[in-house]
Amino acid sequence: MIDLEQMRAAGRCALAMVMLSMVCVGCGPKWESDINVALRQARRRQSGVVVFYKDPLDAQSALMHESLEEPEVRKLIQERVRCVMVPFYPPDQRFVARYGVTQPPALIVIHPDETYHALTGAVDARSVVSFLNRAKPPGAQPNRNVEVATTERVQFYNVYDRAKDAAERQNRRLVLVYKWWLDGDSSELIRRLTTSTVSTYYTDSIVCILDWDYVPNRAVVAEYGVTDFPAVVAVDPDGAYRVLRGLPSVEQLIRLGVWRRPR
Repeated sequence: MIDLEQMRAAGRCALAMVMLSMVCVGCGPKWESDINVALRQARRRQSGVVVFYKDPLDAQSALMHESLEEPEVRKLIQERVRCVMVPFYPPDQRFVARYGVTQPPALIVIHPDETYHALTGAVDARSVVSFLNRAKPPGAQPNRNVEVATTERVQFYNVYDRAKDAAERQNRRLVLVYKWWLDGDSSELIRRLTTSTVSTYYTDSIVCILDWDYVPNRAVVAEYGVTDFPAVVAVDPDGAYRVLRGLPSVEQLIRLGVWRRPR
């Protein structure tokens, strides 16, 4: 007989490993996963940005990943803001296209003067070091005719206490998405919510994904009269809230996103 708990645990573990590989490069200096955040940091620090464009399931990306872990390479990029971008997120695809990159793996150095240097393909640490030493401004001019998304990504959490704390500290709306991972409508809700059409209306919110099979989550949504999945609860900083029960349409999700949206 199949152990359902073991299946759930294995599924969560696999998902966690994929997500970690998407946004993290080793245990060294922090790598951002949002280019807008990285660019703002770089402007404040008047430093350059190093973009690692990778596919977590690609062997060549893994080779470049290993090169970036070498101490000599880390030393050369530690003063720059670092950002990981991935090919299955369309805004990332459009962003790297501005710098002449069409597929992973690639390393892009964006200088404070907004010119750039790019290195593509699987390379060893020696080649990366050589590239970084040569990548001095001014570099090439990016193709500004390529559309680049300027909105930030949605901030997703899966631990209620952390999401609530972030919403309070940042004075943002808290959006609770109540689901069950084996429920078809729940999966469709997540798909709709994460499309670019809908997610752009939630970039000023803190979104927390709460799964039904974690019992404490049931008490959280019960405070808003929710007892079944799927459901979405939007809670404004002043405590006012609105609930969508069942599988909402794209239009309903958009309306919820703009409902009493902070100006």
